[in-house]
Amino acid sequence: MIQIRSATPQDVRAIQALIQPYFADFVVDESGLAHFSEQVVMDFIHHSEVHSFVAEQDQQILGVVAYREPAHLLHFFVDQHHHSQGIGKQLWQYAEQHALQQPIQEFTVNSSCAAQDVYRRFGFEAVQDVKEAHGLRFIAMKKTYPTTP
Repeated sequence: MIQIRSATPQDVRAIQALIQPYFADFVVDESGLAHFSEQVVMDFIHHSEVHSFVAEQDQQILGVVAYREPAHLLHFFVDQHHHSQGIGKQLWQYAEQHALQQPIQEFTVNSSCAAQDVYRRFGFEAVQDVKEAHGLRFIAMKKTYPTTP
C-alpha cells in the first residue's frame, strides 16, 4: 500500500535518483542540473514555505511532489517503473489538498513538455508556449480555483 508522508533529509538521495532519469525531458544545459542538486533538494525539505512529500511503498520511494507557498509546484515525479498505477494522482491530490488549506486562486507549474498531458488531466492549462530559461525547457501552466464570495 502506498503511504504519503513529508520528505525528510534521509530521502534526498532517493529523491535525486528518482528525478535523474527525467533530466533529458527538461534540462537543456549544466545550469539546469543545479536546480536538482542534493543541496537544493535538501533546502526544499528544510524551507518553511516549501512542502515536500514522498509516496512510499515497502520503504521504497516511488514518487515525490513539492510545492512552494502559496501554490507553485516545484517537483513532481513518479518512478518510471511505477507509472500508470495511480501514484502520481495520489501525490497530486495530497499536495493539492494540503495547499487548499489556505485560500488560493491558482496553482502554477513549469511543466516539462513530456508532462503536459498529466497536468491537463489534473485541470491545468498552458499559459505560455515552450520557454527555455535557467537551463530548463518548460511550459508555464496553471490551474485556477473558483473564488468564494
